[in-house]
Amino acid sequence: MKTGFYTLLTTLVSNIAIVFCLAPFLMVIWKKLQYERTYTLIGLYWLVTGLLNQYNWIGTAHSNHLQAELMFIRNLIGIHFALIIFYVRGDGAQKKAILYTLLFFILLELVMMIWNGVDNTSNIIIIGLGSMLILIFSVAGLVNYLKNLDHSSFDNTMAFIYAAFLFAYGGTTMMYVLNYLNIATTNDPDEFFLYYVGLLLSSLLTCFGFWQYAERPSLTKAKNNFNS
Repeated sequence: MKTGFYTLLTTLVSNIAIVFCLAPFLMVIWKKLQYERTYTLIGLYWLVTGLLNQYNWIGTAHSNHLQAELMFIRNLIGIHFALIIFYVRGDGAQKKAILYTLLFFILLELVMMIWNGVDNTSNIIIIGLGSMLILIFSVAGLVNYLKNLDHSSFDNTMAFIYAAFLFAYGGTTMMYVLNYLNIATTNDPDEFFLYYVGLLLSSLLTCFGFWQYAERPSLTKAKNNFNS
C-alpha cells in the first residue's frame, strides 16, 4: 500500500516539476527578459533542465541503468550551466573566483573520468562536489544581498534565483552524500521524491522572482550586457 501510494505520489510530483521547469523559459520570452543576458541564461538553464528530465517518463522496469546515466548527464550539464550563470552575474574578484572554480571543476571531471572511468563512484564525487559548489555560491549571493540596504529589481530577482538553486541543489547534494555513504542509492524512491520536490520548489521560486521583480532592460543596457 505504501509502495503503491509512494510511487503514485512521486510520479505526480515529478511530472508537475518537469512541466514547471519550462515555465521560467516561457516567462523570459513573455516578459521580453531575453535582453538581459543573465535572465536569458537562467531561462535556458530551466529549458534544458526540463528537456533532460524527460528520462522520468522512461519505464523503470528495464531501464534503471539508462535512467541513472541520463540523470548524471542532466546534473552535470546543470552544474556547469549554474556556474556560468554565477560567472556572468559576478564582477571583479568574485567573477575571477567563479571562473577558477569552473575551470577546476572541469579539470577534476576529466581526471576522475580518466582515472576511474564513468562509474558510480566518479558520478557521486563529481555531482556531489558540483552541487556543493552551487550551494556555496548561492549562499554567498544571498549573504551579499542581505548586506546591502538598497536593491534594484535585478538584485531582488537574483535573490530568488539564489534561493531557487538552494532548493534544487540542496536535495541533490543530500542525495549524493547519502549515496556515497551507502545509506541510500540513486534509485531510492525517497531520494527521487526529495529531488523532484526540490526541483518543483526551485522552479516556482524562479517564476515568482521573474514575475514579481524582473524588468525588461532598456535597449542601451541590453546592448551593453551582450557586448560586455
